[in-house]
Amino acid sequence: MKKVLFVCTGNTCRSPMAQGICEKMAEDRDLPIKCESAGLSTVNGQPVSDNAVTVCNELGIDISRHRAKNVRDFDLSEFDAIFTMSPRHKHALIALGANPYKIWLLGAETGGISDPFGEDEDVYRRCRDEIYDAIKDSIKEI
Repeated sequence: MKKVLFVCTGNTCRSPMAQGICEKMAEDRDLPIKCESAGLSTVNGQPVSDNAVTVCNELGIDISRHRAKNVRDFDLSEFDAIFTMSPRHKHALIALGANPYKIWLLGAETGGISDPFGEDEDVYRRCRDEIYDAIKDSIKEI
């Protein structure tokens, strides 16, 4: 089984959506992938954003029980692939000792995944779709 980690800043918007989307795609395609998500600057236990829950529910993905986790609480060497939402996240993970050859920028062709924090559902929906398209293109390489 492949282990994948999605990393953003607060682990309440982008990375939980990415985790849920990837888990659903892996399940639908019968792929042996286990997903986690974490944030670089988060308080453990914070709930996922209501808008993230709403827009994922539209795809039949329930992330409502997700609680934020700090990336420092994980052994990064256990993951086969780590996907970040921005180049800044990638550099921070490398500084924390993650293997740079296992880190990929999700949505690299557009500079990463835009941050919807504090925005309305339409912005979250666009972010979700960015994540969905990027994972759809990347999942075969995991």
